[in-house]
Amino acid sequence: MFIKRIHRYAVKKLKSGAARIYIQNSDTLRSAGLPENSLIDIEYSKNSITIKLDENGKNKIMDTGRGALLELKNKKTAESVGEFDFVTVTFRKGKVVISLHYADVQKLSRERNILQAVMNGEAIRTSSFFSGLGMLSYHLKEGLKRAGIDSQITFANDICPIAMECNLSGNPMWDTASHDAFVSVDALENLDLSELKPADMVEVGYSCVGQSTLCKKENRDLDHPIAGTLFVKLLAALEKINPAIVVFENTPAFVKSKTLNIIKREMKGYRFEECVFNGHEFGELEARRRVCVVAISDGLGEVNLSSVSPGDEVQHNILGDFLDPVPLDSELWREMAHVKKKVLDPNLNYKNMLYNGTEKLIATITATYSSPKVGSPMIAHPTVDGLQRQIKSIEHARIRLLPDRMFVAVKKIINGDTPMVSAKGSSSAANRLLGNGVSKKLWQAIGCHLGSFLKKEILCTSEQIV
Repeated sequence: MFIKRIHRYAVKKLKSGAARIYIQNSDTLRSAGLPENSLIDIEYSKNSITIKLDENGKNKIMDTGRGALLELKNKKTAESVGEFDFVTVTFRKGKVVISLHYADVQKLSRERNILQAVMNGEAIRTSSFFSGLGMLSYHLKEGLKRAGIDSQITFANDICPIAMECNLSGNPMWDTASHDAFVSVDALENLDLSELKPADMVEVGYSCVGQSTLCKKENRDLDHPIAGTLFVKLLAALEKINPAIVVFENTPAFVKSKTLNIIKREMKGYRFEECVFNGHEFGELEARRRVCVVAISDGLGEVNLSSVSPGDEVQHNILGDFLDPVPLDSELWREMAHVKKKVLDPNLNYKNMLYNGTEKLIATITATYSSPKVGSPMIAHPTVDGLQRQIKSIEHARIRLLPDRMFVAVKKIINGDTPMVSAKGSSSAANRLLGNGVSKKLWQAIGCHLGSFLKKEILCTSEQIV
């Protein structure tokens, strides 16, 4: 019985424009039924070459005196294998098939798919990991639309059922979802990869708990008990989806993390660019610093992520635009002695972030905001020194600049108008969902930049797309 054999061979490019593939594996050629002096037929096609036994063939397996040799050296070989330096050679009974490496086929496929979609005015396919409310996906979609690029969501994953329920009911991106779209509400490590379909762009709101300075040093990055190894299944999923562009969102510490270093090393065939942005510079109320990391298939051009700009005229709302009137004697006003205690401790160097509503810049409202912490933004009582209140979850939702339907979905969580939470409602659940969200204006600007990049790529490569 003949056992199929698959080998890796080098391709030598010649100055004449020809290419040479030299297969001097006599035992394997003989085992495949292609001994010395066998007549063969050679069929050249795009990305593959097939050699078959043929008694009327015009070519033959060479006899070197030391064994059988199959040598291809011509311009047809160069045209078939293209720019690549290595090929896969598969020996079967009676024939040899020379084809591109799997990685090269994947690379050509993902680049061709996204450029063809844009060139034909079709929607590019997108997927989302650690999706939450899906605001990162939505804002990138809106940004792409500003650049004239349509998109459709095909898949989203999140472990939180409350988040995914709000995502599906409140996120407008599902109105234009692909025909085969689906969601997975489970831990990423439980995802059935066979369910995943190809997509052109993937966004990853990668879990930042292991990158936070609030996390104990012994539990940071790869050592985090929950988030430390999430990249393993993520990388497998990305290989299955085979996107041309992957957008990561995270805290700035992610840039120098071991996690990102491993992701970069494992995602062969991609180049990486990263840039840290401040949402306030794009017109947001919060001083939220986040990193955007873009992995781009290396046959495409430079994204130039650092050139993403908020534009010439950046307008900011004031905090008061988002606040409700609160009676001066409301129980929401508190002393918050535990916060003040830390502020007064000279060894801690903490600051109580108090605001009166006229400010255009405030500290970040985090996912754990429901538990009052020193350094979190607070509203100062208008008339009584020492009293302050937290920003209400409904005010937090306004600050996040949600689309109308999403605002309604989150409001149901706050008021308890959904069986996903108790009838009393859950401000902590709402704050967690909102605090894990992203800055609208920044990520729409990034989406628009990526859209412009794709439009530019069409002009550069349209003649090569077949």
